[in-house]
Amino acid sequence: MRLEKKKDEELAAREGMAGKTIIAFIWLTISAVAAYFLVKYMFDTSTLRYSTFYSLGLPSQVPNWVILVGMIILVVAIMQSFLMFGFMLASPEGRRRTGDASLHSRSKDPLDDHSGRG
Repeated sequence: MRLEKKKDEELAAREGMAGKTIIAFIWLTISAVAAYFLVKYMFDTSTLRYSTFYSLGLPSQVPNWVILVGMIILVVAIMQSFLMFGFMLASPEGRRRTGDASLHSRSKDPLDDHSGRG
C-alpha cells in the first residue's frame, strides 16, 4: 500500500512536466535568437571584434563561427541569470525564505498512511 502511495505521489509530482519542458525549450529558443541578433549586431558595428579574441590567446585556427556561438551561449546564460534573479525578487515562491520552522510541510509525506498505527 505504501509503495503504491509513493508511486502515485511521484506521478502526481511529475504531472505537467512535459508542458513546462516545452515552454522552457521555446523560451531558450527565443533567447538564443535574440542573443544571435544582439551578438551579430555587436560584431557588425565593431563593438566586438574577432581580433580581440585572437589577441587574448585564442588560436588562429579557431573559426569565427565558433566565437559567435560561444558569445551567443554566454549572452543566453546572462539572460537566464537575470530571469532567475527576477524570479527570486518578484515571485512569492522566490521570496519565500527556506529553513524557517513551521508546523506544516509543503510536501506531503508519501509514507504517511493515516492508519492511526505507530
